[in-house]
Amino acid sequence: MKSAFTTFTMGLLAAAAFATGALAQEKTRVAFVPQIQGIPYYVAMEQGAAKAAAAFDVDYTQQGPTSTNSADQLRIFESFVNQGVDVIGVSPVDVETLKPAIAKARAAGVHVITSDADAAGSEREFYVAQALDRDLGYTILDEMVKRTSPNAKIAIISDAPTIASLNAWIAAIRERAETQYPELEIVSVDHTDGTAARAFQFATDAMTRNPDLGGIIGIASTTCPGIGQAVEAAGRQGQIVTTGFCSPNTVKDYVLSDAMTYSVLWNPADLGYLTVWAGKQVADGKPFEAEPSVEGLDAKVRWMPDEKTLLLGAPAVFTKENIEQFDF
Repeated sequence: MKSAFTTFTMGLLAAAAFATGALAQEKTRVAFVPQIQGIPYYVAMEQGAAKAAAAFDVDYTQQGPTSTNSADQLRIFESFVNQGVDVIGVSPVDVETLKPAIAKARAAGVHVITSDADAAGSEREFYVAQALDRDLGYTILDEMVKRTSPNAKIAIISDAPTIASLNAWIAAIRERAETQYPELEIVSVDHTDGTAARAFQFATDAMTRNPDLGGIIGIASTTCPGIGQAVEAAGRQGQIVTTGFCSPNTVKDYVLSDAMTYSVLWNPADLGYLTVWAGKQVADGKPFEAEPSVEGLDAKVRWMPDEKTLLLGAPAVFTKENIEQFDF
C-alpha cells in the first residue's frame, strides 16, 4: 500500500511533468519548406534558423523536396499544415501550385510567410527578402560588364522556369541591359531541372555556339557547379567571365581555379535567422518597426509595409580576394 508521502511525491512529479509538457506545447512551431533539400545554400539557411530558434525559444523544422519539384513541395507544405504548426515559411518552386494551399492554410489559422522567394498574388502575410530583386539583377550585370565590356555576349542559365524569384532576377538583368548597356547581347536563357549536369550541358552549348561568348550568369545556386565544370572541361579558365547567385562554399574551388570569376549573394544563414525571428513575431502578433532591431543579427533590416517585405539587406560580391573569408 502506498504511503501518503509516496502519493504526495508522485503527485508533485505528475504536476511537474504536466507543466513541462504544457511549456513545451507553448513553444511557437515554425516550419520552412525550401525549394530543394540538402544543397549548401539551404543547409546554411537551416543553420541560421536553428540558431534563431534557440535564441527565441522556437520549435523549428525544415524539410524540402529532393529536386525542384512543385508537386513534392506542395505535399510537404500540406503536411506541415496538417501537423498544426503555427507558422510555415516557404520558398516557392511554383507560385500557382501553392496559391490554393496557402489560402487553405490561412483559413485554418496557420500563418504563412515566404522567404528566399516570394509568392506574389497569394495570401501569404509577408515576404522575408534576402535583397531586392532589382539590386541583385543590377549588381550581377554591372560586375559582369566591368569584367567584359558593354557590348559583350552573355548567356543565362537558370533553374525551373516556374520559380518567380529567379525570373524576377532575370527580368532585372534584362532591364539593366536595356537601359544601361544597349549593345550587350543576351544570347540565350536556359532552364535546368535543378541539376549541375543540365547546367554543364547548357554552359557547354553556349560556349560552343558562341566562340566569342563573354560571360555566363547562373541564376540559381544549383547551376553554379555545372557552369564551373563546363569552363574547366573547355579549358577556358580566366578566358570567360562566369558568375551566379551562389554561396561561397558552392563555388569556392571554381573561383580559386578561375573557372568562376565571382558570385553575388547574401548570407543565407542570416536569412534563415531573420525568417525564424519574423515567424515568431507574426505568431506573437507583434508588428514590425521600420528598421527592426533583431537581437543576434548584424544586418540592417528594413520593413517595407507597402510591399509587405522584410528586407535583409544589400547584395554581397564574393571574389578570389575575399571568398575564403566566408563559410557558408
